Amino acid sequence: MSENVAPATPKRDLDLDWFRGVGCILMFIVHVAIMIGIPTDSFAYRFQIDGIYQLYAWFFLASGMNAARAAWNDNRRPRPGRTMASYLLVNLALFVMGIIYSVNRRTWGQMELFSGIAACTAMAYVLQRRRWPHWATIIISVLLFGVVVHYNYLYWNFPHQQLFKPREFNAQVSQIIYSFNLGERFLFVHFSLLPWVSWFILGAAMLAWAGTRREWILWVLFLAMFGASFYAPHYLNKMSLDFYLRAKMDFLLRSTSFGGATILLVRRFYKGEWSINKKIEFLGRESLLAFVMQWFFIDWCVPLRAIGLASGRATWKVFPLVQIAAILGAYWLTRLFAAWRDRTIKNKNYLRNWLALTFAFFVPALLFYQRAPVLAYLLSFPVIVGLAMAFPAVRLVIRRAVLPSKPPAPAV
Repeated sequence: MSENVAPATPKRDLDLDWFRGVGCILMFIVHVAIMIGIPTDSFAYRFQIDGIYQLYAWFFLASGMNAARAAWNDNRRPRPGRTMASYLLVNLALFVMGIIYSVNRRTWGQMELFSGIAACTAMAYVLQRRRWPHWATIIISVLLFGVVVHYNYLYWNFPHQQLFKPREFNAQVSQIIYSFNLGERFLFVHFSLLPWVSWFILGAAMLAWAGTRREWILWVLFLAMFGASFYAPHYLNKMSLDFYLRAKMDFLLRSTSFGGATILLVRRFYKGEWSINKKIEFLGRESLLAFVMQWFFIDWCVPLRAIGLASGRATWKVFPLVQIAAILGAYWLTRLFAAWRDRTIKNKNYLRNWLALTFAFFVPALLFYQRAPVLAYLLSFPVIVGLAMAFPAVRLVIRRAVLPSKPPAPAV
C-alpha cells in the first residue's frame, strides 16, 4: 500500500495552475526564439534557450501533480473502475486531438504536444491508482530516464550528425525523423512518451512529499541530478534537430533538478491573491486553448525569418517585441475564446457545430498536406480552434456517459 496521500485543497491546486501557466509562457518565448531564426551560435539564443530549459520541466511536473491529485481523489470515490474509465477515455480523446492538431504544426505522424500530454497523463494516473509507494514511482521515473539516456547515446552515434546544410535543413530533418518507425516516434521523437512521462510520474511524489519530513529525499535526488549534469556531454542546442530529439542527458538532469527544486521552493511562498498570479493561473487552467492561440502570433515569425534570409538582414533582432506580443496576444485570445465557450457550451448544438467545423477543414487540410503545404497550413487553423473549443464538451459527454448520475444508495 502507498503512503497516506496529501489532502486536496484549493490553495494547492492554484499553485499547480500557476506552474503550468508559467510553463505556457516559457514555451511561447522559446517558440518565438526558434521560429524567428535566432542564430544558434549567438549569445541571444544561448541565453534564451539555455535559461528557459532550466525551467522546462515545470509544465510537465505540474501536469503530473494534477494527474496524481485526480487519481487520489478518484480512489476515494464510489465505483473507482468507472472513474478510471472516464479519465482514460478523456485522455484518449485528447490523444486523438493531438494527432489532428499535428496537421497545423506540420508534424503529421509524430507525437504532438496534446498527444504526448494525454499519453503521459494516463500513465501517471494509472500508476497512482495502483496505490504504489511514492518511493517506487520515483525509482520508475529514474529508470525511464535511464532508457532515454541509452537512446541518447544511440542517437548521437547515428551517421547523419554532420550532414546538415542550412538551406536543406528542414528536408533533412524530416527525412531523419520519418526514417524512425512509429514505435520509435511514439517513444522518443518530439513530445513523445519519453522523456516527458518521467516528469509526470515524479510529480506525484513531489506533490505528496513537499512540505513533509520526506521532502529531504527529493532535495537529495535533485542535488544528485544537478551534480551529475556537469559530467554529462553537453548536447543542448548543438543543432536544431535537438528540438525534435530531446533525449539528451544534460538537458534531462539539469532541467529535472532545477525545475523540481524551484517548484519545492516556490510552493512555500506562493501568493495566489496577486493580480498577475491570477492571470498566470488562468493560462495554466486554459493551457490547451492557450497553446492553440499562440500560433496566431508566433507563426508570423516565419515570413519575418524568410525576409531576413532573402535580404541578409538580421530581422531576428526584433524577437523581444515578438515575444511580448505573443504572450499578450495569446492571453487575450485565450480570454476571448474561453468566455465564448463558457457562454455557449450549454447550447444544444455547441459540440456538433464545433466538430463539424473541425472536420470540414481537417479533410482538405490533410488532402493538401503534401501537395499544397501552404494551403493545408491555412486550412488547419480552423481545425485547431475547433478542437480546442470542442474538447471541453467532449470531456463532459464522456463523463456523463461513463459516470453514474447519482451516487449509489448507502448500504442498509
